[in-house]
Amino acid sequence: MKWDKLYIAGLGTWLPEALPVDRAIEQGRYDAGRAEARDYVSVCVAEDVAPPDMAVRAGRTALARAGLAPHDFSLLVHSSLWYQGLDIWPTASYVAAGTVGRHVPAFDVQQRCNGALGAIELAGAHLRARIGKGHAALITTGDRFAPPTVDRWNMHDYNVYGDGGTAMVLSTTGGFARVLSTATVVDNSLEASARGDQPLRPVPDPDTPVDLVARAAQHAAAGDPKQVELRTGRLINQARNQALAEARTQLKDLARVVIGATGRFEGGWHFHHLLQVPEALTTWEYGRTTGHIGAGDWNAGLEWLLRTRAVAPGDRILLFGGGAGYSCTAAVVEITDVPRWDDEAVPGSPPTERPEGM
Repeated sequence: MKWDKLYIAGLGTWLPEALPVDRAIEQGRYDAGRAEARDYVSVCVAEDVAPPDMAVRAGRTALARAGLAPHDFSLLVHSSLWYQGLDIWPTASYVAAGTVGRHVPAFDVQQRCNGALGAIELAGAHLRARIGKGHAALITTGDRFAPPTVDRWNMHDYNVYGDGGTAMVLSTTGGFARVLSTATVVDNSLEASARGDQPLRPVPDPDTPVDLVARAAQHAAAGDPKQVELRTGRLINQARNQALAEARTQLKDLARVVIGATGRFEGGWHFHHLLQVPEALTTWEYGRTTGHIGAGDWNAGLEWLLRTRAVAPGDRILLFGGGAGYSCTAAVVEITDVPRWDDEAVPGSPPTERPEGM
């Protein structure tokens, strides 16, 4: 989809302290051979902060940086991978009450790791349709991967999961970057790769840890894993090519590429190989220090590029992600200004006060 007058006006992250991978190996949590192959150096680990509070803190930072008030917003979209602190509870409403206020519609989008990146397209369509009085939308994420149900170090073949919250403000009136295009492509039959042969239970089983490695192995044993790889690769190419074409941009025109903080595949392969760009153009240098913070890698990665002055006005950046299901979203953005954020709100404490009425 080609966009006109859709801007990124603010970004925010809340990340806890990062635990060095070497320490996790010493503690017996992570295998040294896997650590060397996957290439992470540290992973963000929160001890006692609930994911919605991480999202609220990140959202407040993004709002302050955008210079917008709650009445400017007509939508909040919250994405997460795992448990948000309570069952049968509207997380997005809590995050909205703590950021954009009581009267802004708030929705949870559950498309696994691709949730927040795909939400750019959903929120942009909402703003284009002029639903509500506001000209802005807030996209947030928040996750904490805690034992015993989740073992962040070994739950997945390639990824080590980091904790944190992120936020992005979209606006139709201006910002530091223009969204030129987005493309989302899916193959819903690939959801089985995250399900394996597991039965659909009537209630959660707290005694069974989440094991995505086993599920993937079950799915591979029941079919042709090479076909899964080929079909996933087609989705990646299709999303990338469509977004670039609609933005009238070529691969050689890209200044940087924001990728998910997923570990290296077998043989050292990584997303830059699939996207056909040099690794130095990607955000892996940053992602390998945070771990895969669920749906928030792209907000955090773009913020890192701005904070480190790695981009300049006129630069075009590809945001590229995917999530189990399988879905891929690609977005091309053009930097129009590099903001100077003097605040140091990225690390720190979560909000001490609860949203009104909580």
